Amino acid sequence: MTVNPHASLPRPEHPRPDLHRGMRPGIDWQNLNGDWHFAFDPDDRGLSEGWSEPSREPFPRTIVVPFPWESHLAWGTQAQAGNDDWFSREAWLDPGSVTRDNYREAARHTVGWYRRSFTLPEDWHGRRVWLIIGAADWQARVWLNGQEVGAAESGYLPIEFDLTDALGAGENTLVIRVEDPEDHSQQPIGKQISNWYTRTSGIWQTVWLEPRGEAYATEVRVLPDLADERAELVVSVRAPDGMCDLVVEADVRAAAGPTVATVGPARVGEEGEVRLAAEIPAPIPWTPDAPHMYRVTVRVLSDDETLDTVHTQFGMRDIDVGPLDEDGPAYIRLNGRSVYLRGALDQSFHPEGVYSHPSNEAIRRDLLLAKQAGLNFLRLHIKTPDPRYCYWADRVGVLLMCDMPGFGYDGYSEPAKRRWERNAWGQIRRDFNHPSIFAWCLFNETWGLGGREYADLPERQEWVRACYEEAKRLDPTRLVEDNSACLYDHVITDINSWHFYINDCEQAREHVEHVVAQTRPGSPFNYVPGHEQGDEPLLNSEYGGISARMGDLDVSWCLLFLTNELRRHEQVCGYVYTELTDIEWEHNGIYDYDRGTKQFGYDPALILGEEFVGFDCVPAITVAPGATVETPVFLRPSARAASLARRTTWRATFTDRFGHERVLVRPCALKGVAGDRASIAVTVPEEPGLVRIEALARDRRGRPSAMNLRFIEIVDGNEDATVDGGLALRLLAGAGEADFEGPVERAEVDGVAHLLAGRGDGELTYRFALPDGIRGEDVASLTVLAELSSAREGAPQTSADRWPTRLRVALGATEAAELELPDQPADARGALSHMHGLLGRYGTLVTAKLAGEQARAAVEGGTVSVTFTTERAASDRGGLTVYGSRAGRYPCDVTLFIKFL
Repeated sequence: MTVNPHASLPRPEHPRPDLHRGMRPGIDWQNLNGDWHFAFDPDDRGLSEGWSEPSREPFPRTIVVPFPWESHLAWGTQAQAGNDDWFSREAWLDPGSVTRDNYREAARHTVGWYRRSFTLPEDWHGRRVWLIIGAADWQARVWLNGQEVGAAESGYLPIEFDLTDALGAGENTLVIRVEDPEDHSQQPIGKQISNWYTRTSGIWQTVWLEPRGEAYATEVRVLPDLADERAELVVSVRAPDGMCDLVVEADVRAAAGPTVATVGPARVGEEGEVRLAAEIPAPIPWTPDAPHMYRVTVRVLSDDETLDTVHTQFGMRDIDVGPLDEDGPAYIRLNGRSVYLRGALDQSFHPEGVYSHPSNEAIRRDLLLAKQAGLNFLRLHIKTPDPRYCYWADRVGVLLMCDMPGFGYDGYSEPAKRRWERNAWGQIRRDFNHPSIFAWCLFNETWGLGGREYADLPERQEWVRACYEEAKRLDPTRLVEDNSACLYDHVITDINSWHFYINDCEQAREHVEHVVAQTRPGSPFNYVPGHEQGDEPLLNSEYGGISARMGDLDVSWCLLFLTNELRRHEQVCGYVYTELTDIEWEHNGIYDYDRGTKQFGYDPALILGEEFVGFDCVPAITVAPGATVETPVFLRPSARAASLARRTTWRATFTDRFGHERVLVRPCALKGVAGDRASIAVTVPEEPGLVRIEALARDRRGRPSAMNLRFIEIVDGNEDATVDGGLALRLLAGAGEADFEGPVERAEVDGVAHLLAGRGDGELTYRFALPDGIRGEDVASLTVLAELSSAREGAPQTSADRWPTRLRVALGATEAAELELPDQPADARGALSHMHGLLGRYGTLVTAKLAGEQARAAVEGGTVSVTFTTERAASDRGGLTVYGSRAGRYPCDVTLFIKFL
């Protein structure tokens, strides 16, 4: 088989817009992505059997580079990938035995061999030709035309090899062996090899060739100084021994405009480094709202001959810490202005490519999804990113806190420390020029540092201190966090962060209040013994109500009340919600794993946006009929409170026990505004039902900018009622007689069954006893009302993944309706279920009616039976859930309306 290198070219764009020698493919560089011959080597025979020799038969399989061999994209099966299918079984020794339950522990291939041929462009001859592998996990050895040209450990960072001396005329054969050992405790790791999510093995970033001169620039770092209108360029140059008299010059220009500065030539020093100061008159600042970039061209010259030309880009922006206002808490500042950080955790996985995004556009889309959700920053979690990720954050305008990959839980050792440092310092140097990155986070939750024992391990603490100081030396332009703390164990840090996962509003309220009260200069809280807080800004760097192992549940309710609690305290300078997207078996994302949209029952961007209308109370309460309920309001940011109050209105709607909705309070202005506080008062009706309070702010153009919700449940003891000259009989959801082929669930509220669910095919019967004296011949019509949905295990948040069921409704022996229930939704609209621990599930109001003789025939011996019969609308779906007046979305029990002649 002959591989056609142009038949398929995934990720065709240049992988390093932050450092490149031209982007013209085939002229300035040559992309080697696409189909490669490939073979696994389960017995590790390849080295001894000479698999690197070009005279051998090509490897028998084809793999697509640059995707890890666990991914669907590596094998062309990406059409199968999605929320329920996120790895290819090709990577395991026994593919047929691998399931979603055992894929993290099953034995897998650890050695893979890649092979392909290439031919160089004619005008490259006479120049040095380099092979660059963007990232390979973990150890790579490279042969060209049978000659070994080098070996290196990669993991996350690029590795490069000078191929020049092994090149032949015409076609050249390139072979790469990659080994990813089972024991990864000594490697820098993220969640891809720590038994969290699918492993990443083999080549997982672009492979390319580029020509260079004998002397060339290895890196260009730009240190912007917005206040002084200048930028310092630090250029590192590599040259063969004996080559001297090298100089560097550079041009700086606006993104698509003229040259604004020309600097140099300046002589390269003995250490191979030169510093150039570029004056940037009237610099245009980089901000998330206006992400303006400058471009730099650097030339390395000798005797007026240009040996190398490289291009990079940067943004003029400053990062520091300062008070929110004159006497306010410490905040992170961008360009001298405090910025409230509204972030999400981004693990940067994809169901098609695991650790590799399927395309450049897919990376861009992820950053745009963050902005669409109202966020202004992402915490890139325990991963040295694809450089294109940072590039798009720069271009789209998303701030980044970048974690360093750690090492295994028990991996602390001298080799692990050396490898960690090599990767961390390499990450800082490689990604230095991205203005979107405002902070480096060295460790996550003391992984590899000892966990709960870390607080009693001063030697490890001192190593972390040394790492913090080295990071500050390498990069004085950004903030550095020693450890994203979940165990209250900072040592030295620019950001005082903490984590919490609580799915109860009152507990969360108490927790945040406690953290805020303990945060002040000199406090030992959140630090290891012997250390104390300075004036570092307080940032929540992870929060959520649905944590990793809680299953597929709705997050809309906890996102609402947890974010509300964090915004309540201006001492908290920002937050990181867990997380941007679902990932594999973890379902707490704002979006699905396949980037599909979830339904929240509100627009999450109005909760996660810059402006916030907060309720200083619990999100839902139960009261008696006629009660007056006060809802205290707070406005953020407080500096904008007066304007925000003028642009905010609130309204209240009421849904009665028969599903009828009416306006209780028309949209009106906030009352009692004082500073950043206001109030809302509602007197609820003298009948049972549900009140929904919604506050909505609009920006100066009239577009919604912030909102909040509160629910008031009204409960009394009345059972039946007279309605429009007829009679309404009510039965609790749990009063039904269930016969289903699958499990039946009865869920109680205050000791009464307000939810009944049966999975699979089956039927559910309710028997209404007519009051004494009512006979069948007196009946004109019968109408049944119920809130119904299908029934599925758990309560996945409402999304495009539906769970339909077919339903027939019979009164007596006569069928009154046939319909399809599309789903068992779960989101903030299921407020009654959320209030009472029923996971936010809710249904649709369904009515079915019989009239005349059919209605009279349905009355048998003073009783009317109502039977709901379901059958699967799909082979694995179906079932039925019935919601009572204290469950679901509507405050309705199963109700039979009787009209009389």
